Amino acid sequence: MAPVKFKTQLEASSYHAPGGGELYKPLRESIVKLALEQGYDEATMMEHGVIWADDQDPWGHIKNHGFPHFASACNFRLFESFEEHLKDKFQDLMKVRGIGVIVKSSTCEIKRPVTYPDSIIVANRIDEVRPDRYHVTTTMWSLRQQLPVAESTGWIVFFDYSKGKPANLIEAGGVFVNLHAAISEKAKVANEKRAQWEAKNPKKSRGAKL
Repeated sequence: MAPVKFKTQLEASSYHAPGGGELYKPLRESIVKLALEQGYDEATMMEHGVIWADDQDPWGHIKNHGFPHFASACNFRLFESFEEHLKDKFQDLMKVRGIGVIVKSSTCEIKRPVTYPDSIIVANRIDEVRPDRYHVTTTMWSLRQQLPVAESTGWIVFFDYSKGKPANLIEAGGVFVNLHAAISEKAKVANEKRAQWEAKNPKKSRGAKL
């Protein structure tokens, strides 16, 4: 889908309306479909509607630290998805009692400027899983541009706060083994979908960037 123009400013900011705005519905559906084809996780996706007074720098672009903020919010939703597998241990993870999570490293590449009015779809894809950590890619798409505008990557470590060291989920046993198996399968499926999509979409056809 090509970049979209609206007739009025009010239409262009209608993503703020209850339900996300009818005019933005096909734009939203297009990006979600694209993200799913690339192996991103639908259950933990989020949307951030750009707020003109809060999100922009003096040049009218989303602030540099805005994109990492959006990525962190989406990754928190990924942590919340662990509840299904951790059961009664989930609140311990969220409140850093025993085994929890910690960000080891994170990078953010800004691919294209984004200005108000616009709304951003943010989605995670787990790329690699080890016994004590996983690597995640978090990509952000502009609904109006219909293109990726930023991408964050990094390692998340499972950390035993009671022992002060990384936690091997397999050795921890119980529900932690279940979580490790689940995210490993998620990564496997994501990588398969990503490889299929990249084979059909050479880099030169994916749009220019900064």
